[in-house]
Amino acid sequence: MPSASPSIHGRAFGFGPFSLYVSQKLLLAGGQPVRLGSRAFDLLVSLIERAGEVVTKDELAAIVWPRTIVEESSLRVHVAALRKALGDGQGGTRYIVNKPGRGYSFVAPVRRLSSWFEAPPAAKADARFGRLPAQVTRMIGRAESVALLAAQLNFGRFVTLVGPGGIGKTTMALAVAESRAASFEDGVCYLDFAPIVDGQMVPALIAAGLRLPGRDEVLSSIQNFLRERRLLIVLDNCEHLIEPLATLAEQLLSSGPGVHLLATSREPMRAEGEWLHRVGALALPPEGLVPSAAEALRYPAIELFVERATASVDDFVLADGDAEQVGDLCRRLDGNPLAIELAAARVDLFGLSGLTAQLDAHLLDLRGGRRDVPSRHHSLTTMLDWSYRLLSDTERLVLTRLGLFRGWFPLRAAIDFVLFSEPAGSVDETQVRDAVADLAAKSLLTIDTSGEVVQFRLLELTRAFAIAQLDLLGERARLDHCHASHVRRLVDQAAQDWTTLAKPAWFAAHLWLIVETRAALAWCFSADGDPLTGCRLTARLWGIINSINPFDRPDAVERALEALSALPERHPELEVRLNIALAIKQDTRAGIANAASARAVELAASFEDPSFEAEALMAVVTVEMSLGQYQEALHTQERLAAAAQRSGQPVLALVADRIGAQASHLAGVNGRCRLLAERVLSHPLPRGTMGTIGGGLDHRVSMGIMLARTLWIEGMADQAWLMAEDTFQIASNDDPLAQMQVLSLCLCPLALWRGDEAEARPRIDALRALTLSQASDGVWLPSTAQIPWWLPEPAAQSQGPVPSALQRDHLMTAYRGWLTSATVSRAETDAADWCTAEILRAWGEQLLGDDAPDTVDIAQRLFVRAMETAARQQAPAWELRAANSLARLLKERLGRGAEARAVLEPVYRRFTEGFATADLRQAAALLAS
Repeated sequence: MPSASPSIHGRAFGFGPFSLYVSQKLLLAGGQPVRLGSRAFDLLVSLIERAGEVVTKDELAAIVWPRTIVEESSLRVHVAALRKALGDGQGGTRYIVNKPGRGYSFVAPVRRLSSWFEAPPAAKADARFGRLPAQVTRMIGRAESVALLAAQLNFGRFVTLVGPGGIGKTTMALAVAESRAASFEDGVCYLDFAPIVDGQMVPALIAAGLRLPGRDEVLSSIQNFLRERRLLIVLDNCEHLIEPLATLAEQLLSSGPGVHLLATSREPMRAEGEWLHRVGALALPPEGLVPSAAEALRYPAIELFVERATASVDDFVLADGDAEQVGDLCRRLDGNPLAIELAAARVDLFGLSGLTAQLDAHLLDLRGGRRDVPSRHHSLTTMLDWSYRLLSDTERLVLTRLGLFRGWFPLRAAIDFVLFSEPAGSVDETQVRDAVADLAAKSLLTIDTSGEVVQFRLLELTRAFAIAQLDLLGERARLDHCHASHVRRLVDQAAQDWTTLAKPAWFAAHLWLIVETRAALAWCFSADGDPLTGCRLTARLWGIINSINPFDRPDAVERALEALSALPERHPELEVRLNIALAIKQDTRAGIANAASARAVELAASFEDPSFEAEALMAVVTVEMSLGQYQEALHTQERLAAAAQRSGQPVLALVADRIGAQASHLAGVNGRCRLLAERVLSHPLPRGTMGTIGGGLDHRVSMGIMLARTLWIEGMADQAWLMAEDTFQIASNDDPLAQMQVLSLCLCPLALWRGDEAEARPRIDALRALTLSQASDGVWLPSTAQIPWWLPEPAAQSQGPVPSALQRDHLMTAYRGWLTSATVSRAETDAADWCTAEILRAWGEQLLGDDAPDTVDIAQRLFVRAMETAARQQAPAWELRAANSLARLLKERLGRGAEARAVLEPVYRRFTEGFATADLRQAAALLAS
């Protein structure tokens, strides 16, 4: 079977306004990149290689899917998407022609180009807030409006595109954002409010889009972040949230002069500073004009109709005699782009004459419309109803079921949901697959082929119509329940895949579920919902919180616990897991966290299965470590390890060891930390399950952090630094959360402990940038309350959340300014454990600097105790620091140089590496003096 010739690779081809660079996998139109998925790109290359020939469907499938059996419908979907991306049929230009029963042929002239092209800067757009949604089809007839809007944003900081549904507001907004992105140094942030039903979630969605942490003072966090930014924020689909968004828009604008807003809505927000741009219909020939085909195609409505009709009928050509008829048809559709696309997709069924007759009849039938909506919405609703009537029974069934999906979804999920929602045997997988392909071809489903997995989505109007049909059929309540149950099954599968898939593959397969889980949760806890399913979904979802935020509202866990307590039957297993979730979520609020974790342990004890006790104890340990209760955490971890062993589950035992390494390190038991960390690293499993604490990070990252810190404390500064850099390399191939953890808990502190400001500064800056921007392409990272920022001044707390006890301990080891009498009291009672020696030493140095009475004696006692504590913990690094301080005091304040040497020299002689660090250089200088 023929395959792509090797000679084509490394070459470039031109056709029409396009340039194709094969090696770079780049397609340009007029110098601008065209977004194509990898499959569509391979199809294009395969067809161009044999331009003028017919390439059979089997040959194309073998080239593009060499090791996979592919349905013909999948090939049709990709070819249709490719045609739309190329604007096939526009102005009579043809690129790909279907040869019925045979295959496809690339019919446009092809020319050879230079074999190498370096993508321009525009092709390497900054993805600080994630990419703008891909434009699936070419924008027609809006170039002047887009240019006007782009200019309007220069003098009007808040512009709203207003118009009816389907008129193209989102398409225009995205085009404006693309054209202006380079002029905003902080980029463009796109926010789609269509899935949001609760106005209270508006600030949270804005914060998420800006990659800001979710916490109580969300609005304040947003305003502080925007104060110094030059940023364009696109607010899409605002009509159902006018009041909260109008208020928020005013507050966003007041945050800083560099913030600009571009919104789309079916009605004005009537907010202060708002400039309106009303989006009208696509231009049409004047009524009564009888244009030629060439004249008619100068009008965008006609151009759009012809382009979409060509995608439906390969040999469709607008003849002079048909131009007036097409003009009348588009006029009856009010020049609405969505309605025109729907009509053009049916040319294959009726032809132009039959299409006009059918449309005439249905435009007169407005019985489905309401008096309180504009007339053009009646026409569009009627058009949708008419298109729906033309579908087969299977297509209707599939369309209405897919209306339950709020966002993009993969084909596999669509098939599984339809099969799950219907009686066994009523429809099979092949029927559903073919129906999805046909619905996409008829423009009732939007396709996105820009990723490895093809995804589909119903336009909002189409989805609303599909839901209305379910209401008429009395099927809505049943299918809402099916949707929630199906989402729960998909989340279960996502959790199972966590330990077997690499993170990029996991996100590609499951990230789309965020929108669906929020929708399912909102329904479950509504008046007509199913709270038990909602509780089960919440209990499963909390374990994914470390990687994404799947909840529909900040108090989702509390809501589930309240609903659970109101159910007539008890569900102790759910109560355990929900209390664990609450404890972890509130780990910096001691009262709530301790009460929730204690309740989880109490309930877990009533189960015969020790795995519940182990999971509950994980929550207790995590809370205790965050609150700085290190000895308590160590004791609890020992109970956890015992429960994990009794459970017989290797993954639980593995995660217990991992948590044990962390607890041991914080308790100052460095030898045990090393032993457990090395044991975890020897295990082949890269991560724990989503249902257990600490499963979010690769074990090589979390244990690499522990080993690097332990090596430094044990006096092996050079080995520690190498381990830290190796761990960061692993984290860089993982995700932003992993990078943040290595920076905050390993590289930043090690650089500061080494006294190397030149190494520390760029890493602190990188940590801040990650925490603020979190350029993770849609992934919500945890609150920065979990990430020490390594701020040099306590006053800088106002720039971020209040640090936990654990974070304050970290910060005090680098900056004396964080010391307080309360923190010193913790150290004096040995409660600070791993850093007790350093806090005592730092407090002594601070007292000496204050030069108060008796400070020399007090400082000397603090230095001696710090040395004793460090020696007991086998922590030479802290011991050397304390010895340096004591020796300097003895020599410079008390004139006892011989005694100073006797204190410092034996500690210094134990070191075999790290002589470039500040502490060892200082010790060497003292001994030399």
